[in-house]
Amino acid sequence: MIFYSLWTPLPTPKSQIQFYSTHTRDDLKLTLLHALKGAEKSIYLSTYALTDLSILSYLKKKAGEGVDVHLFYHRKTTPKLDRLEGPHLHFHPIQERGLMHEKIWIIDESQIFLGSANLTYSSLKMHDNYLLGFYSPEFSKALIDSRVSDRSFQVAGQTIRYFSLPNKGALDALIGVLEQAQERIVLALFTFTHPRIVEKLIELHERGVQVELTLDSYTARGSSKKAAEALSQAGLHVRLSRGPQLFHHKWALIDDETLILGSANWTRAAFTKNREFLLFLSPLSRDQRKYLNQTIKKIRRRSVHID
Repeated sequence: MIFYSLWTPLPTPKSQIQFYSTHTRDDLKLTLLHALKGAEKSIYLSTYALTDLSILSYLKKKAGEGVDVHLFYHRKTTPKLDRLEGPHLHFHPIQERGLMHEKIWIIDESQIFLGSANLTYSSLKMHDNYLLGFYSPEFSKALIDSRVSDRSFQVAGQTIRYFSLPNKGALDALIGVLEQAQERIVLALFTFTHPRIVEKLIELHERGVQVELTLDSYTARGSSKKAAEALSQAGLHVRLSRGPQLFHHKWALIDDETLILGSANWTRAAFTKNREFLLFLSPLSRDQRKYLNQTIKKIRRRSVHID
């Protein structure tokens, strides 16, 4: 049995950036419900799948209170939401060339939550996921008004560089940040297949950068197998998750200074076809580095080195 924290802090004007991880027993569903409860004007949710019944019920309740609720979701992975229809509820099913794979929650055009979790019971309560929370009206408004191609925001003295995907520039930026690594790169990924990134990590390893990758054990036997084998054979530290839950993370830590986080798996489709996001947060604070390294230690305990 997994015990989660009973309370998680939300981003506020006084504490503008918050980290959340299932590995540190943060309850992502409780965090979302806590944020939704405080909504007074508007809720914008973008997700690949929207099926959690208690969240759907709560969204209908907030709409009944006069809060404008906008739901963006992948048409094929979310059942028809006809039974939710009513004033202040706005449905935006999306069917494009690639997947609608974003995971973004915006409350009252000021609080933002971004990460790897879908709005399903299993994703929020069972699988391994990571979220960032921000308090930033500027950042919120930009995401509501349009899909931001490439823009930087200042929050609490830190820089967020944000990309909406598909976007070739996002891949170039990712490669560029990896290239700057001097000592250590730690990666936690659900699916990893992009050959250009694989080649860059091997190059950095040969240069002397310590590279540690943990992959989901299911994808490591399937779509990620080729990348995992290439990296392991090149001498990089490759680990596989343990347990029945999905290791659904999509982040990397560079030299304890820069966090890369997105909804995107590191695949060609994510950068060239899917509706995704990717962001870079730097420089990390002392508390953020401590939190991330605690997460990394817990991931190591729940994973095994690839044979």
